[in-house]
Amino acid sequence: MYTYEMARPGSLRIKESAVPSCGADEALLQTEAVSICSTDVSYHRGHLSSSVWPLTPGHEYVGRVVEVGSRLNSRVHVGDRMSYWGQTDFGGMAEYRAIRPILPGHTEETGWFTDRGFMDADQAAAIIIPPDLPSELATAVEPLTSVLRSLLLNPPRPGDRCAVLGAGPSAILALQVLRKVMGAEVMVLDRNTDRLLVAARYGAARVFDPIGQADELVEMAAREHGQVVDYVFDALPCIESGNGPDVRELAMGLLRPAGTYVVYGASAIPQRINTWSILAKGLTLRATPFDVSSFPMARSARVLEIALHYMTSGLVDVSPVFSEAIDLQDEAAVIRAFEQYGAASSMKTSMLAGDARRALVPSTPAADQAGSPVRERVLAPLGAVGHHRLSDGVLNPAG
Repeated sequence: MYTYEMARPGSLRIKESAVPSCGADEALLQTEAVSICSTDVSYHRGHLSSSVWPLTPGHEYVGRVVEVGSRLNSRVHVGDRMSYWGQTDFGGMAEYRAIRPILPGHTEETGWFTDRGFMDADQAAAIIIPPDLPSELATAVEPLTSVLRSLLLNPPRPGDRCAVLGAGPSAILALQVLRKVMGAEVMVLDRNTDRLLVAARYGAARVFDPIGQADELVEMAAREHGQVVDYVFDALPCIESGNGPDVRELAMGLLRPAGTYVVYGASAIPQRINTWSILAKGLTLRATPFDVSSFPMARSARVLEIALHYMTSGLVDVSPVFSEAIDLQDEAAVIRAFEQYGAASSMKTSMLAGDARRALVPSTPAADQAGSPVRERVLAPLGAVGHHRLSDGVLNPAG
């Protein structure tokens, strides 16, 4: 089979390897689609480190079951489509992969202490994907699960004013959950104007460029005595130190005394943080643990169930978090997608394999008419955003 090997940061190549065996408590999956996550890119760029090289990236995944271990044969069947959530369970960028799944309602879980300082499970939370959910979008169940793990454990109150830092894929998903599920009012901060346009379309009441509009944000915080928002969701990845305004410091300046600051984005590179604001305002810093002794993988399986429901019901639209779909076996295109991740207005790249690659061919009107109800709900087109301008921190129609 083919697999992608990352021998070190900056190195990614396709190679031949053996098909993994299927243990008694495992399911062997043939890959349908994998999407690129900022975590995968962080390893490629050296923002996260691994104690073991080479590694195979990819964990936003959907595959079709081709073999079932004897201990799973009453829960999983050949032909099922499966997605999963596992904090260290990479290996998805390959033709086949084997996982030990924990499905909703099952709790047989064992763990091990990782060299990164937390207890991880030997299993991955998993869920069966309905047959008519498009492969090119089904991988979004993993990042939506990550977002929900954070928001459900550290929720704002209905009516809270929230700030989301970043307007990348996870932030756009979080924005929709905050607005539609939790009843919050949301402002979004990001340097990328194109991404801010998407955030405005999907429910942001106000959007700001924290670099270009830093003075405006500082003035707003002073005018409202540091009580602009009640809650901050920090979806930012690694921010390199520089001389410009610190978006996290700006956000803490907007956050009311005793407000909640939720850390979601991850980086192994130390990040700046303003301890004075934490002390002066008595801020509460929160995060959802990877450690399964605090948040068992069986609970994450239930969150997968919620994420899938939000997607298939149309409550959360995952289409805006994908910019393109490419062939997983197109090595040059895959490497280019890693190198250009986050550039300009791009979001996620969906890498399709096997029969799922048919989605790369434009569908005919007849095929569109034959679309399933789930496809129609989930594949809602982004459509034309139109011409807009940023004015006073609010996205307004131009003319």
